Amino acid sequence: MKKVLIAILALLVACTAVFATETEPVVRYDEDPNYALNFAFQPTLSRYNAMGQSGLAFQTRLDSFFSNPASLSKRGFALSLPSVSVTVYNLEKMVNDPEAVDIFNRLIKGQTEDSDMATLATKFLENLGAGRSLVAKVDAGVAMKLGILGFGTNVQVKFHGLNYGTSIASQKVIPEVNAAQTVAFGLKLIDTKSLSLAAGVSVHGVYKAYYKGIAAETIAPLINGGDVKNLALWETPVMGGYAIPFDVGVNLGLLDDVITIAATASNLNGKYYMKSYSGFGDLVNSFSEGAIQPPDGRLKKESESFTMDTPWSLNFGFAFAPHVPVLNPVLTADLVDMYEYIKSIGSKDSRFSDLLLHLNLGAELGLFDVLTVRGGINRGYLSVGAGLLLPFMQVEAAYGWQEFGNQIGDKPVDSLTIKFSLGYDKK
Repeated sequence: MKKVLIAILALLVACTAVFATETEPVVRYDEDPNYALNFAFQPTLSRYNAMGQSGLAFQTRLDSFFSNPASLSKRGFALSLPSVSVTVYNLEKMVNDPEAVDIFNRLIKGQTEDSDMATLATKFLENLGAGRSLVAKVDAGVAMKLGILGFGTNVQVKFHGLNYGTSIASQKVIPEVNAAQTVAFGLKLIDTKSLSLAAGVSVHGVYKAYYKGIAAETIAPLINGGDVKNLALWETPVMGGYAIPFDVGVNLGLLDDVITIAATASNLNGKYYMKSYSGFGDLVNSFSEGAIQPPDGRLKKESESFTMDTPWSLNFGFAFAPHVPVLNPVLTADLVDMYEYIKSIGSKDSRFSDLLLHLNLGAELGLFDVLTVRGGINRGYLSVGAGLLLPFMQVEAAYGWQEFGNQIGDKPVDSLTIKFSLGYDKK
């Protein structure tokens, strides 16, 4: 009897220990329809953005990995080693802020004071406004096309802004990190002067991590010597996990590819299998125990598993690229995120005018395919861009507006992208 009582007591102690173990709460930013962040991974495409986020039917081979892999069917070799782009949002508000402009001017002259950078950061975060937004993105990647196969590695650091109120006191910044490995191929099924048909598939292994929202009021003081390392590694909870999404695309070419019609489905199987961690250091140590030494006395919480679905998109593209020497003009039109619209056709709520909300238009002129100018319209918002395309180096820029609200006009946000690539790629 005594042994039975001891066994029961031991079992109770064990159960108590299990239930007493504290888990790191799951933090989600993808469920509230008014504030949901889109965590689907998409590298920044400067040419696509400059042309009003259109051009699915006329992409370069290496730009097609995450959108229309049918473009990989184009003959030849392509290499990007590396490609780096930086995108900054809400510039227009900063340009119209006299105090921010004054700090920029003194920065150029080398006359800034110790507090100026913190003030500038505060101004930038204040200008994000209510609701969801993006602060900045940095992309880096390498890619190669060999025959019908393509291989690529991408890393992206993205900073979301999310404000459930109206002031900087309620503004949060949510850093997100993505690392993706891609294998893709494109194949010409029909290849004649009058008609061509190509198809492609790209598969991605993506690991994603995003932080619990960091209060904007704590970020500015960090610029003046705060403990950024401790905040990033140990003090802020992180959600991390993986997905294996894939993209498919089909291109129909007419009249020696003067006209191209495309259909794509992107981010299929975009379900992420995630876990919560007490800090980014704990996430790293989950792969290799002891890789980063935690501070003395720090207690980490147990991880909690969850899944996160990211949206897929059905898109259609059209491109007209007549063979005009010297100027090399291109006109593009894309219908994006069409699945819900197609499902609604025939219902009493369906309106043909709603199709305009899915329509993006773009144009490009390439002087000897060296100096290129671009423009476009994305859901009614303008964009412009340019590119210097040398044989083994490309420098591109894009500036435009996009909607971050639920309806057109709710929250238009501008962005500037600068991209630099070493390598070789063709349209």
